[in-house]
Amino acid sequence: KNNYFFNINNLNNLNFVIYLSKILKLKLNKVFEVVEKFKGLDYRQQLIYKNKKYLIINDSKSTSFSSSINLLKSYQNIYWIVGGQYKKGDRFILEKKFYNQIKGYIYGKNKNFFVKNFKNKIQIKNFNQILDCLKQIQKDVKKDNNFPITILFSPSAASFDQFLNFEKRGIYFNQCIKKTNFISNINAR
Repeated sequence: KNNYFFNINNLNNLNFVIYLSKILKLKLNKVFEVVEKFKGLDYRQQLIYKNKKYLIINDSKSTSFSSSINLLKSYQNIYWIVGGQYKKGDRFILEKKFYNQIKGYIYGKNKNFFVKNFKNKIQIKNFNQILDCLKQIQKDVKKDNNFPITILFSPSAASFDQFLNFEKRGIYFNQCIKKTNFISNINAR
């Protein structure tokens, strides 16, 4: 029942824990008791909000495409906020079947890198700041009746173009959610 384990990455982690617990002959009911109470790290697939219509995830710790791919495979109707200082040689490799469920909201100084990687793959819009992405997403989700909707902040790049580190970037994202009354605004339709 723990929402933290509703994506491919964390299900793989859970499978590993179960495998190890069997080797160590731990009681599975005790393992699941702990798993139910488990809370992930802030800014690493951090669940910000969830109801029947919307899911908001802060994955500021994501610093490469490979760290975002399994999240993109785990959810549908994704409004993906992506941007920052890209890593040289990083490439967006995702099966074509997932393209139509992702809308990209690119922010930051390195927009051209992301545009080039997403060309002919996913719908994209460009912005300067994370806050600008969120304001546009608020408008866009009001026109979207394909629920559930996932708002995914998974930058797939380092934070150094605009932030001291991924923690500061994650804090800023959460502050933007509050500052724009994002949750009440998307629910008020």
